[in-house]
Amino acid sequence: MNSADLLQPLPFSPLTAMAAGVLLLPLLGALLVLLLRGRGHWLMIGFQAVALLISVYLFSRLWPGNSDAATISPALTHARWNWFTPGAGYPFTLGIWLTIPAALLLVVVNGVALLVQLFSVVYMWKDPGFNRYFSFLGFFVFAMLGIVLADNLFLIFCFWEGVGLASYLLIGFWFNKPQAAAAAKKAFLVNRVGDIGFLIALLIFYAQFRTLDLAALFQLMPASYIQSGDWQAVWSGAAGALPAILLTVAGFGLLMGAIGKSAQFPLQIWLPDAMEGPTPVSALLHAATMVAAGVYLLSRVFPLLTPMVLDITAFIGATTAFMGAFAAFAQHDIKKVLAFSTISQLGYMVMGMGAGAYDAALFHLLTHAFFKAGLFLSAGAVIYALHEAAHRRHTHFDAQDMRNMGGLRRKLPFTFVIYLLCMLALAGLPFLSGFLSKDAILTGTMGWASVARKQWGILAWLVPLAGFTTALLTPIYMGRQLFLVFFGYNRLSDGNEVSYGAIREVPMLMRFPLLVLALLSLGIWFSFDAFDFQGAWPMRLLQLPQVAVPGSLTEYQAANRLFDIREAAFRYHTFTGVVSAILVLMGLLLAYLIYHLFNGRGSFYNNKFVFRSRITRLSYSNWHLDAIYRRTVIAFGLGLMHFANWLDRKVIDRLVDLLGMSGVVFGHVVYWFDRTFIDGAVQVSVWVAGQAGHFSRSMSGRVQQYLLIMLACMMAIILWMFF
Repeated sequence: MNSADLLQPLPFSPLTAMAAGVLLLPLLGALLVLLLRGRGHWLMIGFQAVALLISVYLFSRLWPGNSDAATISPALTHARWNWFTPGAGYPFTLGIWLTIPAALLLVVVNGVALLVQLFSVVYMWKDPGFNRYFSFLGFFVFAMLGIVLADNLFLIFCFWEGVGLASYLLIGFWFNKPQAAAAAKKAFLVNRVGDIGFLIALLIFYAQFRTLDLAALFQLMPASYIQSGDWQAVWSGAAGALPAILLTVAGFGLLMGAIGKSAQFPLQIWLPDAMEGPTPVSALLHAATMVAAGVYLLSRVFPLLTPMVLDITAFIGATTAFMGAFAAFAQHDIKKVLAFSTISQLGYMVMGMGAGAYDAALFHLLTHAFFKAGLFLSAGAVIYALHEAAHRRHTHFDAQDMRNMGGLRRKLPFTFVIYLLCMLALAGLPFLSGFLSKDAILTGTMGWASVARKQWGILAWLVPLAGFTTALLTPIYMGRQLFLVFFGYNRLSDGNEVSYGAIREVPMLMRFPLLVLALLSLGIWFSFDAFDFQGAWPMRLLQLPQVAVPGSLTEYQAANRLFDIREAAFRYHTFTGVVSAILVLMGLLLAYLIYHLFNGRGSFYNNKFVFRSRITRLSYSNWHLDAIYRRTVIAFGLGLMHFANWLDRKVIDRLVDLLGMSGVVFGHVVYWFDRTFIDGAVQVSVWVAGQAGHFSRSMSGRVQQYLLIMLACMMAIILWMFF
């Protein structure tokens, strides 16, 4: 197979040119807003609206039911150009690849970004960094769209780092707050850990195939084969071989990158602290941009992942889903509850990818984007209303602490209805979008477990067990938040009655995004049958890609394994739907009993009951992960730095001092030798020359003496020659 034929430049078509426009519009808006002296938010919002309209058009053109879709050739959805050509290698290419999942993500990212920007106009209006905020938002969206459209792993990595930079800027937007600065640094550093694996994967693929173009890799990978412990790749008639273990290492490297970006175990520690940024940023970050990038990366490289990597992915996702749900129980910050919920839901998506439920994972990414953005913006509306009330009455309290809330449905009825709808969608109540996508993932994990048990035994069933347990925990902790914020006794009125009386519903410009996101959380937009996820259009649209692992990788039967999982999953469809619906109703009932009825309608929710048990402390501290990292990784790093400091001061500095002293002593010795011997020899030679001059001058004009000296010299030479 000739790799050069796979890397031919492809010109821009109208579709790819419009996709490039969608990519550049947020960046252009970000630059213009940053350069303007006045408030340029409407310019940014206008560019974002145009990008959304173009995205909807592109998605409609690629829709399989569209009459034009069948006539669109792959060349019309892929633009590629040569960046540079190494001395004796294949051209290094970059490009835009517009697939159906990419087109769908364009709509989701631009749509959620537009709603967040509209909400932010009011939320951030009084902030002195208003233009800077909108500029950072535009750059954030630009970087995420680059990940969505890039056709090359290296280009994806570049935009991947751009998303990391944008998140650093937005999480630390209020950089004068120590907590915000620390959270931004923490997010940046933890993500760099995952990026090490991503970079290793890139190096392995490039060493093997001399290209990182995804379309080329999807064809070169199946042509490679494993023989005698070597991973053989054939291109242009020449064969290259790497140890077979590197195929799995490359897959784990890609998974490691996704773990960092999507806050999966064990790197989920950065996401709760990221709540230090403005609340609309949290909505965008958690719903459609940064954390979704890891799941989207797994979908983009899904054909390159071996069965072993996919199995580990399923276990990691299941672990994260359960850990995130458990950690949400004891939080007081209204945004941190939603942050841990995001970790849990991302675990569902990663678990679905690992279980071979590719379409279900992307379906949940789609539905989650809407109801999670709605929840964060609803939380933002609550925080905004409490802040405004505090300012009007010149009082001070933490507007994010749920211990200062309760009974707010009477003060914020519109926000309450929106929150209730989005919360029930997240909990997975039938007739809402979350039920369909979560049911699809749980069904996929059941099929995976029935096939993977041949390899993993009873451990395989831990994955669906964690999924169902999380399905029960989710309505409990979300019901807890609902009852503590909107129902029962208002705890703020104990000492801040005037502030409670001043609470007002948010302005209309903030209500519009909330209403749109709540409506998009309804299941009717995805399937007319509330209990049939198989009939949902995202499940029909997002077809499972063809496996591209080496053809001789038969130890897991990679080519047939996904088909077997699909066949097994069909048998669990009804069972999963019924059990999932029952668990949701049970969870909501338990939340009502525990956090409302038996909790004095919220009146007992105060500091006395925060750490009443080890389980509560375990939940509040997020499984003590930060403490574990401080005592292990950070302690080891600090110890290593202290050792390096000691080594530098006690050993290296002393060696340098000794070397310096030796140089000084050697210099003195050389000076003495020069002064005594060299200068002495010069002085002796001068004296001899002077004496010879005096002697020769004394004989001047006496020819007989000259002849006598010449005769004596000749006799001396003759005697030396003979003797």
